[in-house]
Amino acid sequence: MKHKFIFLLVFFSKLVLLCLFTAKALAEQPIAELSQTQTKFAINKQISYVEADPELSIDQLLKNSRHIHWQHNQNKTLSLNSSDNAYWIKFKVKNTSISRLDRYLNIALPVLDEVTTYLVSDDGSQIKYLGRSGIHVPVDERSVRNRNFVFPFTLQAQQQAEIYVRVTNDGFIQLPMTIWQENAFNEAESYSIAIISLLSGLIIAVSLYSLFIFTAVKDTAYVYYSIYALCFFVFYIALKGFGHQFIWISTPEASEYLIILFMGLALAALCLFNIKFLRIKQQHFYIYRLLRILLVSSLILAFASGFMPHIQRVIVGMVLAVVVCFTSIYVAIDAVKRQVDGSKRFLIGWLIFSCGVLIMVGNRSGLIERSMLTEYAFMLGQLASFIVIFHALMGRVRLARIQIVAAQDKAMRHYQMFHDIYQHAVEAHYTTTEDGRIVRGNKAFVELLKYNTIEELLAEDTNMAHFYLDVTAREQLVKQAKELGTMIGYEAQWRRRDGRNIWVSINLRYQPNTIDGNVLIGSIIDITEKKRAEKQLEFMATHDALTGIYNRREFEKRLNTALCECKPNVSHTLLYMDLDQFKVVNDTCGHKAGDILLRQLTDEMRDVVDDKGVIARLGGDEFGVLLENCIGDAAFVIAYQIKQVVQEFRFVWDSRVFTVGVSIGMVEVNENNHSIDEVLSIADTACFTAKEKGRNRIHSYTESDEDVKRHHAEMEQVTQINKALEEDRFFLEFQMIMPIAEHDKFHYELLIRMQGENGERIPPGLFLPAAERYNLMAQIDQWVINHYFSWLQANPEHLEKVGKCAINLSGPSLADDDMQIYILNAFETYQVPYEKICFEITESLAITQLDKTLAFIKTFRNLGCRFSLDDFGSGFSSYGYLKNLPVDYLKIDGAFVKDMLIDPIDHAMVKSINEVAKAIGMKTIAEFVESEEILLDLKAIGVDYAQGYFVNKPKPIDHLKDL
Repeated sequence: MKHKFIFLLVFFSKLVLLCLFTAKALAEQPIAELSQTQTKFAINKQISYVEADPELSIDQLLKNSRHIHWQHNQNKTLSLNSSDNAYWIKFKVKNTSISRLDRYLNIALPVLDEVTTYLVSDDGSQIKYLGRSGIHVPVDERSVRNRNFVFPFTLQAQQQAEIYVRVTNDGFIQLPMTIWQENAFNEAESYSIAIISLLSGLIIAVSLYSLFIFTAVKDTAYVYYSIYALCFFVFYIALKGFGHQFIWISTPEASEYLIILFMGLALAALCLFNIKFLRIKQQHFYIYRLLRILLVSSLILAFASGFMPHIQRVIVGMVLAVVVCFTSIYVAIDAVKRQVDGSKRFLIGWLIFSCGVLIMVGNRSGLIERSMLTEYAFMLGQLASFIVIFHALMGRVRLARIQIVAAQDKAMRHYQMFHDIYQHAVEAHYTTTEDGRIVRGNKAFVELLKYNTIEELLAEDTNMAHFYLDVTAREQLVKQAKELGTMIGYEAQWRRRDGRNIWVSINLRYQPNTIDGNVLIGSIIDITEKKRAEKQLEFMATHDALTGIYNRREFEKRLNTALCECKPNVSHTLLYMDLDQFKVVNDTCGHKAGDILLRQLTDEMRDVVDDKGVIARLGGDEFGVLLENCIGDAAFVIAYQIKQVVQEFRFVWDSRVFTVGVSIGMVEVNENNHSIDEVLSIADTACFTAKEKGRNRIHSYTESDEDVKRHHAEMEQVTQINKALEEDRFFLEFQMIMPIAEHDKFHYELLIRMQGENGERIPPGLFLPAAERYNLMAQIDQWVINHYFSWLQANPEHLEKVGKCAINLSGPSLADDDMQIYILNAFETYQVPYEKICFEITESLAITQLDKTLAFIKTFRNLGCRFSLDDFGSGFSSYGYLKNLPVDYLKIDGAFVKDMLIDPIDHAMVKSINEVAKAIGMKTIAEFVESEEILLDLKAIGVDYAQGYFVNKPKPIDHLKDL
């Protein structure tokens, strides 16, 4: 009995607990009570839900409802995790009115994969299918045309029922469900659409305006911001379902992909905008690198996310959005530190936007409960950031506008400056059309054409072609300018308004497609004076300034042309003329009188030559005449006429009458002549021969003319000597002078040699006579002294050893004061001791110019130099002259020495010369010592020094280094 009581007590307790639990459960699931006056009822805590197998039907659900553990929603909005299963949701509704109610169930999640609704009677006996929809169902095929899922249902008066909703989705599920009265729902929808349209319009306007600003300021930050705004617009309308309601109506499922695509593109554009707007360069390494990584990640999200599950795309997108927002804030703070324009407003904008993003992400991830704030925080934050950031952009625009205005003002000042320069330029500047119509011109252009103003010039409707003397010149200029683009320095002759002809240099540029059409822009310089000067220079380059006839250069040019034209039947004649007694007039009356004589005499000779040939002045008093196609007697007649005219000419100066003559060399110019140098040389030689034979005569050159050939050969030698001096083709040798009786420091004589053009060695006997005849010895003496002294300076050890070096000096050098100065400067320049040098002078030259020779010897003997009289016995051979020549050495002519062993007279001469020299106090040097026997005989006679091949043969000077 007791056990039964306990069993009953326990059973009753469990029954009570079960009833309490059931009551509690029922109490926790309130009923949505609807009435006629209610237009909207939010379903939240009335909801129970359960995750079930996707294959579970409504019938199976109702049948096993008591065994299913339903969960109750405690939030304002039902939030469910992503699942591969289906969610069943139920809530109870009751019509508390006394009439039927027609209502809409609005499930405000536009991107649900699938949703099915049922209306079940309170006792579960009746199931009414309300409808089925999903993202793949176009809005036109839904029971109510709307972006959300709207299901109509009806409740009878006082009816209570239960609504079941089956949902499947591969993303986060937030199901804000409301029950609407139809008209109220439509009004709310209209209002929402209007608000979204307004906000969308603002975003699109911001985007387009950014592009418009970009076209003005060329800042790509505005392009990126425009792209960002457009991408955000597409992202938002896809997220909220307006896209598949109004735009891509037939493919609503595209919204899921477009949300992620444009979210990624918006974030990528935002990264680029940050880099450009905040002026982040590669030197900001870490910030720049981070933004580049986020840029690439955003693009990967946009284009490669189709290969991952939708829930993963959503999670990656939300994480990336948060990272980009915080990174934007960070780089904005850095930009504020760097004092970038607009960075503060940029920072404020992204703080506001980031708050909206965080609220949206928190709500979608279930961390923040759904509310009006969560629904519109994202959009409102974005709009606020648009306003702030766009204000920053507009600040940039205002700054750019200020800079543009400043630049325009500066440009205007520069324009005014350039306009002033253009108007007051020295060069004439102008613009014309292709056909020559003048469009504009500066002051210099107007003055060049002798007009007063540009208006006066334009009023006459003057065409540029009217100013050209040759109209084809302008046509050619325009053609070249169009082909090449520019023409520089085109010269043409113009006729000015006053009728005067001028030369101009034109620079022209062809410029197509201007406001004046295709134009020619040019500048002009008046080069009339330049042309006149050029003509004068051309005349001066070809004519003699004194006489006005051709000069030597032009004459040689014409002679060369004539020589090239020579053929077997074509020959010419060259007359080479040298005035006789002209120096008398110059020396007596002065150079002015000589110039007047030349001009007057030139006029006389030019009248004779006339058009039969070409006359030219070749030098001071030398003239040339080229008689083309005229040879033999005909040429001789003209030469004779010239000689007679000159011979009969009388020059009067200061009541004095002078006569002159002319020596003429006549040479036939034919194909046998090789060059004009050869022809002129032969003609000059023929002229010299005429002068040698008595002056004032004509000498006609023939191939058998020995005098001319000899003189011509000498002239060739002179040419070779001059070239050798220019090309430094001389070299020095030495020959020892040996003391016979007593030991002394070694002496030697310098000998000069010439090297031919082909490297051959030319002995002095082949070039010194010509050099003496044509006054080249002084130049050779200078070469010897300069090179030997330079060699001594480079070899100081030899300078210490040498006793004396004998250097030959020519007569012209002894008589030339400038040569004395040159030698003195050489001693000082190279620091050569005077006592080391002995100058050798020949007996004949010393006696011929005795006074100048004595002055030279005195000058250098006082400084320490010694002198030697060379070749004594071959000249005047007067012992009397020896008393007056203060020389130290007497060189006995080798002509006596070489035969002294076999010729008693030569032996006596050597002995006599040696005795006289000893008596005067001179030392003797015997030349041409070619055997030991001669040397022994000289020693017996008492001669001091010996020189010759037995003693030493000449050697190059560098061999002295080894002594």
